[in-house]
Amino acid sequence: MNPIALASPWHGHTAHRWFTRLVLLALLALPLAAAAQGFAGLGGIITSDIAVGNNKDGRLEIFARGTDNALYHNWETAPNSNTWSGWYSLGGVLTSSPAVESNGDGRLEVFARGSDNALWHIWQLADISTWSSWASLGGVITTNPSATRNGDGRLEVFARGSDNALWHIWQLADISTWSSWASLGGVITTDPSATRNGDGRLEVFARGSDNALWHIWQLADISTWSSWASLGGVITTNPSATRNGDGRLEVFARGSDNALWHIWQLADISTWSSWASLGGVITTDPGVTRNADGRLEVFARGSDNALWHISQNANISTWSDWASLGGGLSTRPAVGNHADGRIDVFVGGTDSAVWHRWQVSPNDGWN
Repeated sequence: MNPIALASPWHGHTAHRWFTRLVLLALLALPLAAAAQGFAGLGGIITSDIAVGNNKDGRLEIFARGTDNALYHNWETAPNSNTWSGWYSLGGVLTSSPAVESNGDGRLEVFARGSDNALWHIWQLADISTWSSWASLGGVITTNPSATRNGDGRLEVFARGSDNALWHIWQLADISTWSSWASLGGVITTDPSATRNGDGRLEVFARGSDNALWHIWQLADISTWSSWASLGGVITTNPSATRNGDGRLEVFARGSDNALWHIWQLADISTWSSWASLGGVITTDPGVTRNADGRLEVFARGSDNALWHISQNANISTWSDWASLGGGLSTRPAVGNHADGRIDVFVGGTDSAVWHRWQVSPNDGWN
């Protein structure tokens, strides 16, 4: 039996039960909405972290696993509108959090581990309002997948294998077919975090067996990879890697003191800074994105279960103080950008529903 292909639960008596359940949850959540400062509820009942993608017209779309282990999604009805479709099932049986990435033509594609421990995927069709069936990419993976796009637009997915090494699989030239799985070696103890350098080469980060941050990167011809190299440090969460406005990579993780630490490429990108602390006390993986003006902003749950954030100042070499955005989180924050550049942060609440806060104008101010 296909381990991911299940019928949608949204039909008949089941649909009535789900509707009743969601209405009751919405009523119960009303006091939370008042208490959660500027957070707005998107409903649902989720059992994984949230993944955020941008449709080719800029509309945000979010994905998470539901209580039936299927994949659910909810999307903005128009760019920058902050009006949402409601939750719909894409079926499947997920045993990991989903990862989403845009194809070179703008169509979204979602990846997750199935009940057989293989990597499965589902993607938007040409009109983007309809989706493919689930399809298996095989393999045996033991972490959440990390998906990114090569400089030529082809998708590539990374995950830990049963041997604790990093494995990857990638779209071939016609993008409808995929390579076989290949090992990049190493011994990793977290989810990988894959991103793209300013020149288009991919680079992947993960914690090693010594609790330091390790990385591996594509060489100039992109079909070959470097050896693994250590960036040192002692990290206690999954790393989160992103690109500064000038193309330099920067990586964030929690340290052994529960503060947020970061390390970044220097001007020649082949050398790295020392680790530096940004302080705070965080209790989830960090989520990071760029403001419309290129400044990085990092989000994480604090010791009070609220959402906290810190951002680069205008000179990008210094950072703001930590500030609370309130709320009560049960997941790591997932961060996206509206078509106009405004940041939107999505979290699972203590009621297992999805909540979010967003900038009211690019670069500044929160609802």
